[in-house]
Amino acid sequence: MTAEIQQFLLILMRLTVFITVSPGFSHKSFPTASKIALSVGLTLPVMATVDAFDAELTFMLFLLIAVKEVLIGLALGYITLLFFTTFEVAGAFVDFQVGFSMGQIYDPSLGVNASFYGRIYYWISMMIFFIANIHHQVIRSLVKSFEWAPLEQLAFSHFGAEGIVRLFSQMFATAVTLAIPLIIVAILSELTLALISRTVPQINVLILGMPMKILVSLIFMFFFLSLLMTNISEVFPDMIKFMNEWLYSLQS
Repeated sequence: MTAEIQQFLLILMRLTVFITVSPGFSHKSFPTASKIALSVGLTLPVMATVDAFDAELTFMLFLLIAVKEVLIGLALGYITLLFFTTFEVAGAFVDFQVGFSMGQIYDPSLGVNASFYGRIYYWISMMIFFIANIHHQVIRSLVKSFEWAPLEQLAFSHFGAEGIVRLFSQMFATAVTLAIPLIIVAILSELTLALISRTVPQINVLILGMPMKILVSLIFMFFFLSLLMTNISEVFPDMIKFMNEWLYSLQS
């Protein structure tokens, strides 16, 4: 195996693993052949930007670098996956308050049990991801990763554990922020029903409550749609920032 082929395979590993994990590129409806073609299509120009190997690597060294490339691709893909999961969690918060959480079904396109608002938040975020050209910035950061973490680098100062913890906490706060408008609407609906049950005891609040909260949440969803799209679009730059910060932390 020549040095050029080894370098091609190592670059291909990082890119392929990332594309397989990242939701923007690994959707179920995206053909496997297209994913492979995208990985190979990105690998060829990346090879022209990285320094060529001086000599052919030994089998054990090649295997060690290959494992490292797979882990880096997994980590970068997981960062993007975590952001899309945040949007699903935000929708799940709304589902729980409105009452749709009982109607969760398996969504084969997402590969998880998703309910109504969870899928709405996910597809809105996916639409913004491509319309706002966030995927171009993600690919740019992925290509840039070969400068921050070169193929031949095996020694790392640390793995950015502090940043990972900060990312988890920020994603949870973001999910609550995205869901809070409709959660407040659902709570106000429950308070209204409580007042109705006190003033008009003849009305069966248990039967009226569920369809009323669903109807009110859907109506206000349309009012808050532009605000929701704006808030989601403001979250995506943090995806690029965390990817770059994690790559920078790998420098020895």
